[in-house]
Amino acid sequence: MARLLHIDASPRGPRSRSNMVADRLIAGLTGHDIERLALFDADLPAFDGAAIEGRYALVAGEPVDGAVRADWADIERRIAHFLSFDGWILTVPMWNFGIPYRLKHYIDLITQPGMAFRVVDGQGEGLAAGRKAILVASGALDIRPDGPMAAYDFQIAYLEAWLGFIGVTDIDTLHVRPTYGDAAGVEAAMARAYADADALLARLSLPSRV
Repeated sequence: MARLLHIDASPRGPRSRSNMVADRLIAGLTGHDIERLALFDADLPAFDGAAIEGRYALVAGEPVDGAVRADWADIERRIAHFLSFDGWILTVPMWNFGIPYRLKHYIDLITQPGMAFRVVDGQGEGLAAGRKAILVASGALDIRPDGPMAAYDFQIAYLEAWLGFIGVTDIDTLHVRPTYGDAAGVEAAMARAYADADALLARLSLPSRV
């Protein structure tokens, strides 16, 4: 049995087309433990100047007040929670060629040196290796590698780069696109995405760190 975290980066809940495809995928993952994190409902702590200065002070061994320690203890718990899973399913709509700001906020919180990655002999080393990531990425633009607007992909390209940075190389992507236009075209895109989800389920091998 694998433990998976479904990171939902859409504010639309069940109306989200990426979530519709993810639900199809998750329904087929019987026997696995899947937890959902709805980022637009989550109480994410601010990652502002005070938090960053507090981090620098903690790393340097300088004294900090109790509020800073509490804030960083909260961030460390979130990183430990993220890394406790065997893999992640990310449902991600494209916003302005990239990802929703709440997902970027979450990534900024959990991608911390010494926790999600470390530097060894001047080289970065990801600390999330051996895990699986499934990207369910939707958008109005056809930014698939062979699509007409591939140059506008700052959604999947960013996520793959981030995952690689923290050590994750086992990545599958389900495209849900285009999600805007005539009804027949959107319906065909959804049918393709559901078929791709079914095909992924048929060949999927999930790691288990239990």
